[in-house]
Amino acid sequence: MGLQQGPVPEDELVTKIRRGEIDGTNLIWKDGMADWKPLSQMPELVGATDSAAASTSGTSWDQPVSKVPAPQAVGQIPIAQPPAYHGNYVAPRIPTYMWQSVVATVIGLPFCCLLAMPFGIVAIVFAAKVEGLRVSGDVLGARHASDTAKTWMIVSFACSGLGIAINVFSLIAGNL
Repeated sequence: MGLQQGPVPEDELVTKIRRGEIDGTNLIWKDGMADWKPLSQMPELVGATDSAAASTSGTSWDQPVSKVPAPQAVGQIPIAQPPAYHGNYVAPRIPTYMWQSVVATVIGLPFCCLLAMPFGIVAIVFAAKVEGLRVSGDVLGARHASDTAKTWMIVSFACSGLGIAINVFSLIAGNL
């Protein structure tokens, strides 16, 4: 257009906005303003571009037109997403107790402590699961396997220690 038009009553201005005769780039001025402004910078009129009915009778430019967002259907509401995975995730270190389980299993053999061996084997089986579960992302499963391996390794060590103590006591008692 490029030509000054008006003065235009507010309800007529809103009608022109809704019809598309005026867009956000058109300059608007009213009494009290220092300079002309684009319509897009007039918050009291921005809501007039919505298709929702706005009450324009008796309103002045000093009162903003209320803009209530239309409800959106389920599935159309944007949800903030976490930042993309860039390969910098480091899985937590979880102890396997593998070497301790092997030592606990083997240490009782020279002292004929066959009771320690089954517990040690159970500890080795759980210790072998830890790293695979951790790498696959099952951190809780890996922690559970680690805790179970630790428990059975301690039981195996205790049985080995008991067997060693019994054998040492037998040797000492036999020499008396």
